[in-house]
Amino acid sequence: MPGDAPLLERLAGLPAVTVGELVELLERLEEPGRDPLLAGLAGVDEDGEPAIHPLVAAVVEHLRQKPETTCYAALLEALTGMWNAAVRGAVVSRLRAQGLPADDLLLRLEALSPTLGLKSESREWARQWMSDPTAQDAALVQQCLVRLLLALRGLAEARARMLTGEPPKETV
Repeated sequence: MPGDAPLLERLAGLPAVTVGELVELLERLEEPGRDPLLAGLAGVDEDGEPAIHPLVAAVVEHLRQKPETTCYAALLEALTGMWNAAVRGAVVSRLRAQGLPADDLLLRLEALSPTLGLKSESREWARQWMSDPTAQDAALVQQCLVRLLLALRGLAEARARMLTGEPPKETV
């Protein structure tokens, strides 16, 4: 739409919502499966109790380690992880099509861009990644997607406060 600010710009302009606030919000949800962003990741267990996907629990636990981080920063981190995985996949596909052996491919990939994430990892980790980049990056992308959904849920709280006239939550 003409005149609309890009989404990331609009999200950046919202009052900050910390990951700590998001975790508190998630803990207060009586039925996480009824939240549109969590519906596919939450349900009920055999006893009829609310349950969430183990990946959500793992990502939430990771988020708990940095409660002052903003949901916007978590969103950008998730997008960056998915972008790096997508670029790695595209580059590896092209380099393999050129017939490069795995070690040469790894060296070339490391030289192309430090943001692809292999340069900072150990050589052994990089070799494991090269053995099955699809599986390695698929796990990363799944974690990033959950982080993205959770970050959006936190940012939605800030927007909901604005729309309903509630003051922004005070950050400590």
